[in-house]
Amino acid sequence: MAASTSKIEREKNGRIECTVTFTAEQTAPAEDRALKALAAEVKMPGFRPGQAPREMLMEKIDKDRLLEETIRSLLPPAVEALVKEHEIKPIASPKVSLKKRDPLTISVVFLEHPHVTVKGANKIKVEKKGPKVDDKDVEKMVQYILQKHEHATETDRPARKKDRVTLDFWGADAEGKEIPPIRTQGHSVTIGSSTLIPGFEEHLKGLKKGEEKSFTVTFPAKYHAKELENKPVTFHVTVKKVEEVTLPELTDAFVKEHLHGESVEAFRKDIRTSMVTQEERIERQRREQVLLEEIRKATNVDLPQELIDDEEESLVENLAEELKRQNMSIQEWMEKTKKKPDDVHKEMQDGAKKRLTLRLGIRELITSKNIAVSDEEMKQTIDEILASAPPAERKNIEPSYQKGQQAYDQLEWQKKVEKLFEQLLA
Repeated sequence: MAASTSKIEREKNGRIECTVTFTAEQTAPAEDRALKALAAEVKMPGFRPGQAPREMLMEKIDKDRLLEETIRSLLPPAVEALVKEHEIKPIASPKVSLKKRDPLTISVVFLEHPHVTVKGANKIKVEKKGPKVDDKDVEKMVQYILQKHEHATETDRPARKKDRVTLDFWGADAEGKEIPPIRTQGHSVTIGSSTLIPGFEEHLKGLKKGEEKSFTVTFPAKYHAKELENKPVTFHVTVKKVEEVTLPELTDAFVKEHLHGESVEAFRKDIRTSMVTQEERIERQRREQVLLEEIRKATNVDLPQELIDDEEESLVENLAEELKRQNMSIQEWMEKTKKKPDDVHKEMQDGAKKRLTLRLGIRELITSKNIAVSDEEMKQTIDEILASAPPAERKNIEPSYQKGQQAYDQLEWQKKVEKLFEQLLA
């Protein structure tokens, strides 16, 4: 006997709420099944598990839990009937809540794809910037590579520009008190490299091994340690070693022997090509990020709260997994970042809305532009994936890439998004 639907409400945002009432005749057998399942967990003297009289079991079993199990028993056929009768196309698991105990009445909320529009879809364009790699950039990279083959010789002469100095140092504030985080031992720096704060390296010129020197340098206005910004600090240094550093001469012979190239000219050309490729990759990533933001801003959709809550739950799970890899719990993270539960909830809700809006906007564009992936394209991509996997793993993952499986659907979606990007970024 089917349940009766007393009311169904459809909203423009894809939310469908069905109010379902079950008769006593429908509820009784479901309650018996629930009671039998729960009875197996109840231990009563003189009876085997699940064999005690109904009246005695009813006194022992929690009424709310029995009701929950009863609804769970009634739900599958009721949901199936609702979906079929009202031609509902759910995109998530239905949300169920109790409205009334007698007669048993529940609310079943389905979520369909909400109506989505992307304003000015054909006008979304992202400026493309060409790679900027000049001779100076190439020369810097050449010098960086040559430094990997540098030769250092310890010397007793005074340190000068381009020498590498190894030193111990500590710093004191304006009142002469040591600043503990600054104390460092065995630090190596090349004079003129500008790796330390401005002015520090200049004071190392002229110092020999074993010599000490004190000097005051003011930290930059913008520094990673806020407490040191714009603060004068007196450094006390002891030179442990001075090394003269020489770089190898860039010749065809050196390139062939150490850099696996044919000549200096070919080596410089390869560097330029590599740098241009890197610039183009970075520019592509930049344009993709701008495009995603443009799509999100152009997307207009009324999101049902249940869908936002589901997405928030997914974000929280992702955060928990990320923190777990850092050996940290969400509670510890909140304490460290001084975030309150309400703050985290608001951030997650905002993030969920943005992710959903973007995802639905992309879906709408893919649909409106009739972007599709052929079976042949899918086969080629899947063959490439399987070919790159180890033989043992290939055998395990191959079934998941059969048509209709989740991995296949995810890959197909990814290929559609790639095609969309190619169109919009052309």
